[in-house]
Amino acid sequence: MKINIPYTLNIMLPIIGWSILCSAFSFFLILSLASFELEVTKKTFLYAFPVLVLVFGFLGVIRYGGAKFWFGEEIKIINENVSSSGEFLSFGTDTIKKIFNSLVYISRSTTINVFAGGLSVLVLMILALWVNQASSFDLMIVVVGGVIAIFFSCAFATFFCQQAMFDAVKECRRILIERGEDTEDVILSSIAPKFYFLFFLPFFTILIVFLFIPSFSFNAAMLCFVALLMTFIIDKTLFSYISNSLNELQGFAKELPVGERAVFITGSLDKEIVSLSEALNKASEQIYSSKKELEKSKEDMAKRVEELEKFFKLTVNRELKMIELKKELKKCIEKQNSKTD
Repeated sequence: MKINIPYTLNIMLPIIGWSILCSAFSFFLILSLASFELEVTKKTFLYAFPVLVLVFGFLGVIRYGGAKFWFGEEIKIINENVSSSGEFLSFGTDTIKKIFNSLVYISRSTTINVFAGGLSVLVLMILALWVNQASSFDLMIVVVGGVIAIFFSCAFATFFCQQAMFDAVKECRRILIERGEDTEDVILSSIAPKFYFLFFLPFFTILIVFLFIPSFSFNAAMLCFVALLMTFIIDKTLFSYISNSLNELQGFAKELPVGERAVFITGSLDKEIVSLSEALNKASEQIYSSKKELEKSKEDMAKRVEELEKFFKLTVNRELKMIELKKELKKCIEKQNSKTD
């Protein structure tokens, strides 16, 4: 028997699984660094941490699985109208609009929910350890380990969720555009915040390495700071490079409706961007040629209409003259007959 998994849960299961994996990594990281001098403190961490992670993971499954007592309107709309494989079950315009808005909402809220769940686990864990007299050093290690797990969970949730819903969002846009509906009023997330995930990734990687260095020195700290600064500059340069390519595409799209021959010229040296440039130029040339042919057809049609109008006027005038001549001839005949009588 095939189990029908709701669409939102189908997307969230890998995210929940990844978050649990990140929590497991954080769990063993904390165990290897914290002292946990009191037995009760160690047992609290050993038992409470996995239980809290599993509880919040289970709550995520319930929420995105569409439990009637705890789900949002957006989750309900998606699961009722989209199958687990991403196929639409309803194609009404209003329904497609609701699905599209719900997908956008889910993409924005998923990262927030993962962050909120991870932060809740961390806060509850800190409170439980504090009540059981954990040392300040152990609490600091737990905080650092928890923040690392939250970061990696949120980063994966942000990228994976949008990738998983890519086809469904694309299909919604296609249907709405074909029906003349506007999708530009939907508030979308910018690509810019994703850049910071690329920057903080090496930051937390260095932090993990730092935690296992037995002796901390100022020189090591400065080297790490310089390395992070260099990483930030490289990531920022990469983001600016990608943004320039996207801005070029936007400028090219604005030139197309003008009517002149639009040529997409890119400064990129990447073969993917250059191949895209060539394909866009071919499409632009076809559009320009079609416009010229259409304009020529219009001109030919206008000339033909003008010729027909002239012919019509000449024909009408000739017919009118013939009618007048017939009338005159009739009058002459009538006069001749009257004289004869």
